[in-house]
Amino acid sequence: LRKMAATIPTNGIVLNSGLNVADGDITLANGHGISFSATSDATGMASELLDDYEEGAYSPTVTDENGGSYGLSAGSDTLQYTKVGRKVTLQGLINPTSKSSVNGTLRISLPFTAPALTDDSDYAMYAMAIANHGGTIAGNTFMFIFPGAYAYPYSINDSGATNYIGDDEVDTNFQFHMNITYVTE
Repeated sequence: LRKMAATIPTNGIVLNSGLNVADGDITLANGHGISFSATSDATGMASELLDDYEEGAYSPTVTDENGGSYGLSAGSDTLQYTKVGRKVTLQGLINPTSKSSVNGTLRISLPFTAPALTDDSDYAMYAMAIANHGGTIAGNTFMFIFPGAYAYPYSINDSGATNYIGDDEVDTNFQFHMNITYVTE
């Protein structure tokens, strides 16, 4: 079998009837993507270039704001992610089962850093469940994401009181159930 190479003119190729790739992949150079610039633009539009797609699994760390850490169960220590452009979706269950020198607000590492945006559009809160925590958490639990590399478990009780969840509100065998989406850089 002989490989064929093509030279594309600098002004590109126009295909009037679409592109059909019977086998293989379409590979784009770094920094390039699929342009949707032929569509109408919304106010505030920053880009119409889809230039990234990735999916995989990552092992988050669960720590506190002061450097303490939690060990995770071997069967529940990985989250799945899909990144399309700047949007990242995480899902899965992680199960902390031990702790070392924890003292403060819990935090979970993110696979991609959340950026600092304008007008507080960088803050995000997502529904999340903490199960079997053996502590004092009442009401609804959320995951709060600020600019940076971490998500912070957060609770709102029935009377509206809020707080970031700390090590004193969980034991050493609890679970984070999550399906969250956030924007990255």
